[in-house]
Formats: sequence, structure tokens, C-alpha cells
Amino acid sequence: MMTAIVISSGHGKYIRGASGYLDEVDEARRVVERVAEFLRGASVEVETFHDNTSHDQSTNLETIVSYHNAQSRDLDVSVHFNAYETTSNPMGTECLYVSQSVLAGQVSDAISHAASLIDRGPKKRTDLYFLNNTDEPAILIETCFVDSSADADLYRTNFDHICQAIAETLSGQQIVDTPPQRPERPERPERPQRPQNPTDVPLEDRPTLSIGDSGPDVEDLQRLLPLFEGEVDGEFGPITEEEVLDYQRSRGLGVDGMCGPQTWAALYEHKPPLPPPAPPPHALTASEQRVIMRIANDSAIADYSWEDRGHAPLGYTQGMALAFAQTYKKLLAGHPAAHEMAKARLNSDKDALNIYRSEFEALDMSNETAGADTLRHLYALMLGHGMRESSGQHCEGRDQSADNVQSDTAEAGLFQTSYNAYSASAPEFDDLMAEYNDPQNTVTCYLDAFSEDVECSSSDWDNYGSGTGYQFQRLCKECPAFAVETCGLTLRNLCNHYGPIIRKETELKAAAEEMFAAVQAYMDCQVGKGVRHLRHHRRRDPGS
Repeated sequence: MMTAIVISSGHGKYIRGASGYLDEVDEARRVVERVAEFLRGASVEVETFHDNTSHDQSTNLETIVSYHNAQSRDLDVSVHFNAYETTSNPMGTECLYVSQSVLAGQVSDAISHAASLIDRGPKKRTDLYFLNNTDEPAILIETCFVDSSADADLYRTNFDHICQAIAETLSGQQIVDTPPQRPERPERPERPQRPQNPTDVPLEDRPTLSIGDSGPDVEDLQRLLPLFEGEVDGEFGPITEEEVLDYQRSRGLGVDGMCGPQTWAALYEHKPPLPPPAPPPHALTASEQRVIMRIANDSAIADYSWEDRGHAPLGYTQGMALAFAQTYKKLLAGHPAAHEMAKARLNSDKDALNIYRSEFEALDMSNETAGADTLRHLYALMLGHGMRESSGQHCEGRDQSADNVQSDTAEAGLFQTSYNAYSASAPEFDDLMAEYNDPQNTVTCYLDAFSEDVECSSSDWDNYGSGTGYQFQRLCKECPAFAVETCGLTLRNLCNHYGPIIRKETELKAAAEEMFAAVQAYMDCQVGKGVRHLRHHRRRDPGS
């Protein structure tokens, strides 16, 4: 039986987790506190923790783990909620572990029985900061899926049963008496002569609100904002400001983060969001992304231990596979940057394919003809190059031992490229920057895929200087697919920009090329399906 437990909620007040039919941060906090009430009722010593201070993921993880490690306890527990895609189907509960497989299985089974949730069972995960860095045995509970309406309904209906089941499993005791629930927040006094429905307050009576304001009008604003992710507390803080900004963007309003007459009117009218812009033609669909990431993660190169770097983060290999698929689509569509990357080998000391000519020939990778093969071989070299330069960390900051801190010379991102490389690949380099800076093309960055299994410190996110060079650093980190394509241009036209290439420290592996070949074969099938669909449509249309 556990005699002392520390249990914390995942993510934090400013580092929000998943959201859908449920909000992960809000519900994890509810579960933590209710489980603690049950444990205390069973005379189990328990401490709870919620992160209300961190503003980036790395600090958030460090803050939570530091709190756990500062306590005297026998077990560490982190409470999370899962997410995959919006669905009405039941998804289930699971519990993650590194060493506590038995306990994880017991917790998952107990939650499943308590709420009739599907039991996804215990899952061993060796890539999670919490499980790897707490000093005592630890588990991480994924209570249910926030984007499954079926899971959300079962969770709400069986909230107390779930929390009691967790407490009983952790304590090894049957808990008979149900402790009274404490209110989730202090009761607010009644507002005299104020309508219950916010829209019953005359529009002309609404003041312009901005960060730092507080009171009933702010509370009404928070209630009116669709899917408001913060606490309805009447305080106009950073979360409320960000929600107002998002609302204004989505409704085509002036974007200033202040709730003035225009924003109040839109809220009162329940103004629907603008239809999202059509994705660019080279963007990968969600289903294509899932297949490509599976190809990458099942490939031999995903298990390769790179010299002096070890295994690549999961996000790096799958992100590079997505970036290649996207560039390949661009090549088929005649995109200038893709054609520049896929050109035949140049007899030049500025072309990485020439520098590595003998290595390519040893692996039977010819780059003498422009096209898809040469593009694929370039990406195989680039996969090793990113591991050498950044260990596959998309958010890698500049080399702190170097003094290149001007905006044009500060290195950034996966390949430690700096903006002064642009001159060798004009105009394609700057055209790519304009392309990826367009908000419509955010979907082509694949940041979430590249971020998996990657931890970024606040210093990593620091950028230097100002102007275009500063924006280049930021974009390399926040839009990894951009960093990939600008590196591809630089490798073809200014490869001496990169020390590891000139010193031949970058590894070129046949398994990398095989992974990209599998991705290309899949994309060719997708293109074939589109052609067959078009032909079928034309056969059915006698006017075509």
C-alpha cells in the first residue's frame, strides 16, 4: 500500500493541453483534487500540484517534476487527458509507465470498469519527461479522450466513480465513504439587478475592455467567447487576451486584443467564424500525414543510432518524411525551389551532392539527372545533416559558443542555417520565406509532427537582431518544413555554409533513402488515385 503520493495535473494555466468536448487542463485539475480527497479519506498522505506560472513547455515540465522531486513520497502520478481526432466513437483510457507496468494496468482497468470506458491498457513510454525524470516510481494517467463525445459523456456521468477508482487502486484500499465535493471555485456574490444572460445587458452599456481590466463585464466577455479555454474569473489576463485575438481573427474583425464595440456586437450576434482558407495545393491531407508518419516510424532509419548523436527524436524522422512528401508534390507541380533542389549534380565545391559524390556512388545513388531521384538523395543526406547539426531538434538555437549574433548570421533550427545563405539561392530562398510566412500556409509547417519527443528551452526560442534575419530565425524554429527547404537550397548552392558537410561528418545512409523512397511510392499512388478519379469524372460527364 502506498503511504505517500504526489499527484499533479499535466500542462498548466498558461501551457494549455488538448481541448475538445473537454478541456484537458481544467479536467485534470478536477481529477487531481478529487482523487486527493478520496485518498485523504483513506488516511493516505497526498500532495497535489498545478503549474500556474510557466509560459513554455520546457519550463512547465521542469516545474512539475521539480515539485515532485522536492517532496518525500513513494509514488508520483501525473493526470492527463488524451486527444486524437474529433469523433463520436468511444476511444478509452490508458496509463503510461516506464517501470510500473502492473500498477499502470491496474489503474487503466479500474478507470475502465468505473466508467465503462474502453480499456486501452498500460503503455510503456520511454520518451516522456515526467516518467523519465521523477525520482520515485511514476505513472501517467490518460483519463479519456477530450475529442471523443462518447468518452466525454461517460467521464462526466462517472466523474466521482473514476476518481474513487483511481484512489482505491493507488492506495490499495477500498474507499466506502464519499467525501463531499468542495466547490471548484469560491462562490461569487449575486450581482444585483444584472441579467443572467450576458446579451440582456444593453450593448451600448458595454465598456471597451483590455488586459488588466476586471469585473462583471470581463466575466460576461469570457462567457460569451466560444469555447473559452480559461477560467471564467472576471480577470482580463493573457489567456483572455489571446482568446479575444483568436476570436477577432476568426471573425474577420480588427485584431487588437481589446473588446470594443465591434467585438461586443459580433459576440452578441453570435457571428459565425469565417470559412477557413483553402489549403495550398501542395499541402498534405490529414490522412496522408498519418500514413507518411507511420512509414517513417516503421522504417529502419528510425531505429538507427546516429554517430555521436544517438537515436533521432520521433518527431524528426516523421517530420522529415512529411517535408519530403510536400517538396515532392511541389516538384511534380513545377515549384521553382523544388526544381532547384532536384537539379542534376553540379561540378562545384558549393554543391553537397558533388562533395559527397563518392559516398552517393558507393550506395548506387546517381545524381547525374535532374528529378525525383536526385531530390530523394538530397533528403537522405539532409536527414543525417540535421542529426549532426541539431540532433533533430527543430527549435535548436544558435551555437552559444559562437559570436555570430547579428540577425543575418545567427544560426537557427534543425540545420543551423543563417539568413546570409540566401544570396546563393536567390530568388527561391526569399520566395520560400514569403510563402511560409503567409498564414494560409501554416498548415504546411508540420510543427506538431516535428515537435514530438522534442523539448525546447526558453533560450532555444531566443532570436537575435531584427528585421528579415530575425524573422528567418523565428520561422526556421516555428515552421520546420521551411527550415528543411531552405537547407535543401543551401546544400545545393552554398554547402560550405555548413561545417559538418565540408568536414564530411554528416552520415549518408541507404536506409534513409529507402524511407524516402517508400514515402515517394505512397505519394505516387495518391497522385494516381487523383488522375483515375478525374478520368472517371470526365467519362461520366458527356459535356467534357
